[in-house]
Amino acid sequence: MGKVWAARHELLGRDFALKFATLPLRAGPEVRARFMREAQTVGRLRHPNVVDVADFGEVEPGGGLYLAMELLEGASLAERIAQHGLLRPREAASIAVEVARGLSAAHAAGIVHRDIKPENIFLARGPSGGVMPKLLDFGISKQKEDETLATINGQNLGTPAYMSPEQALGELDIDHRSDIWSLGVVLYEMLSGRHPFVAPNYQALLPKIADEPPTPLDEVVPPPLRRIVYRCLEKRREDRYPDADALGAALEDVLGSLGQPVPGGLVVERTRALPSLRPPGFASVAPVAAHPSRPATRLSPAGAIALTLAVALVTGGVTLLYKRAARDTGPAEGSPSPVATTPPSPPPAPLPSAAPPPPPAPTAAPSVVPSAAPSASTTKPPRAQSTGSGKRPSTSVTNPGF
Repeated sequence: MGKVWAARHELLGRDFALKFATLPLRAGPEVRARFMREAQTVGRLRHPNVVDVADFGEVEPGGGLYLAMELLEGASLAERIAQHGLLRPREAASIAVEVARGLSAAHAAGIVHRDIKPENIFLARGPSGGVMPKLLDFGISKQKEDETLATINGQNLGTPAYMSPEQALGELDIDHRSDIWSLGVVLYEMLSGRHPFVAPNYQALLPKIADEPPTPLDEVVPPPLRRIVYRCLEKRREDRYPDADALGAALEDVLGSLGQPVPGGLVVERTRALPSLRPPGFASVAPVAAHPSRPATRLSPAGAIALTLAVALVTGGVTLLYKRAARDTGPAEGSPSPVATTPPSPPPAPLPSAAPPPPPAPTAAPSVVPSAAPSASTTKPPRAQSTGSGKRPSTSVTNPGF
């Protein structure tokens, strides 16, 4: 919806991309409101996998609208597929991971994109020479508080080839799992160079999306990656991945089995740490022990309690034995009684070596207790250290996805 120009801010000396809205001659207030919502929506996200918005407004009061965004160098995913055909499995999965991160940020802000497609995924040139996928065009996005934006003037919003079944059926309660479906269609297209649902026209396409299974992917696609695509394309939204984080975590697990990037191929740069994608309770890889010769162990809660009680009992037993030995030994013959009522006399002269030494004072017993505490720490285990060939089908405005 509009044309994009490169521009320079004269005072800042910084380049921007200016998007000017091409409004229909009879455009109503809902069209202007949709454009302004796109600017506000994207401006709030501030995520490396979402295009950054710097400013927006009207060219003149009541006139055209503009959107000032960061200027990106690169090409859209649609252009990449059109020029080079399908992508290698590792390249496709790496791009999908980054898109899932951007979607996770949008969904966390209560925003559903509703138009995920290769044209709206830009492969921007990264600082290390690779590409950084970025989400574009939130113009038809749906926010949590917006429960009425299912259609505009009775028309479904989105590109037909990437619509979820609930979008194709015109349902009102579109949620974030619709974006999971659309990203699954994009992943399918990156791996095969075609759409999962093909029909001669719009009216024939929507029933296929709603009722028929997708065309199976080629056998050359690794089975774990095929399973991820098919789960994204489940008809019932409850059967898809629950959120973008779960989808991203599944893709991360598959990436390890897809080998290393091919020299001269597409390299996708990481934008943040991977563990942030792990959903709560997700099983992770076991950590590597600090010393291989002494594998790390971890006491269970019951074991820790038992160890604490044992240390306490041993300490108490030593203390009692010490006190009992002192009591049985008694004072030396002829020495003053400890319970004498008379004031204590000055310290006596040193006794001959044959005489037994005086017993220790009772107050010396507590010193045994802290001496046992460090021994418990010695049983604490060491901490572990974690260490194409097909061309892309057309999805232009005049030919929407088929």
